[in-house]
Amino acid sequence: MRWLRVRWRLLRRTLHELRGDAELKKLASAASVQRIFWAAPVLAAGNFLAALGFSLRQVAAGGQELLWRNLIITANLAVSVISALIWFLAWKIKRPDTSAKTQTIFVYAVAAFVLAGGLVITLIDQLVMTSITPFLLCVTIVGTFYYLYPHYSLVLFGAAYLVFRRALAVVGSASPNIVHSNQVNGLIVTALGFALSLLSWLHFGRTTMQERTIKGQQAKLRDLAYRDPLTGLPNRRFLDERIRAEVSVVKGRGTEASLIMCDIDHFKKVNDTYGHLAGDDLLRELAALLRENVRADNTLVRLGGEEFVILAPGASLEEGALLAERLRKLVAGHSFTVCGNEVRITMSIGVAPLTGAENVRDYYNRADRALYTAKEQGRNQVVVAS
Repeated sequence: MRWLRVRWRLLRRTLHELRGDAELKKLASAASVQRIFWAAPVLAAGNFLAALGFSLRQVAAGGQELLWRNLIITANLAVSVISALIWFLAWKIKRPDTSAKTQTIFVYAVAAFVLAGGLVITLIDQLVMTSITPFLLCVTIVGTFYYLYPHYSLVLFGAAYLVFRRALAVVGSASPNIVHSNQVNGLIVTALGFALSLLSWLHFGRTTMQERTIKGQQAKLRDLAYRDPLTGLPNRRFLDERIRAEVSVVKGRGTEASLIMCDIDHFKKVNDTYGHLAGDDLLRELAALLRENVRADNTLVRLGGEEFVILAPGASLEEGALLAERLRKLVAGHSFTVCGNEVRITMSIGVAPLTGAENVRDYYNRADRALYTAKEQGRNQVVVAS
């Protein structure tokens, strides 16, 4: 009993976790629509062949068996035609721009149709036999094939059984004992279908959540690999890839781009005066200031230490120099707060063009040489590489 209680609490907790996940429901409906799309033509072909097989079967000229044969052919043909229509609708609905509500309604309508089809064929079979195999098959298909939300699934299977029980009592031509036995078997079958549906939903939910967790962890790892932990800016690895991509654009389309390398002047004095933690605060504030004053298509990177680099796609060397000068004046006129004190800093900046003829290392070297020249010439200025 204790094991059963533990399992029940685990099930309730899992259902509670999945209950409010709207994205999970959306994904479940989309996955079910995809399954319907691939299964509907198979179902249409299968029911058509079943109708053809029954039509070739020789039966007596009259009586119950002839009525059963005609009805079973009609039912299978109807299911075949409707399945073909369902396939067409699934092809339309499975597109990403279809609303989740539309897909959900479609999935439950198809599930109800499959159960109704099994019920009708089972009732027709009662004319000549006592088997409920079609209903069993359809309940199993719905329970295993579609991802149904447990609460709605319970209502669907419960309604299917109530209709099955009542219809069997009215249509069943066998003895009351056989009808009762089929009703009991139908209850077991329906309960099994709901259990399968619940397991399918739990498996889909857990798998989806695991995939989501893995993707989140991968995103965090990528973020750690390509982002500077101090300032939150991209790092040099990210910049290398962006430069390679931009070089390809420059070569292929003949566009221009500039690389702007910035270095804080006398940053060591800040660390020596206020401490390294205060220096870190200043770097974060500077990073935020630069981020707010470059274009969205520009790539701002902390190269390391007190060096920052800006990749400006589409910017000529002259435009890159103008951007660098604007940023230099902005930083020189900004009052930074370090340990409650106002601190003024300046930057030396080197600007180099991307022509598409050099490799990544050459671009860094050219911009770095221009930056070094700015340092030699007195700092707080912009130097453009030749």
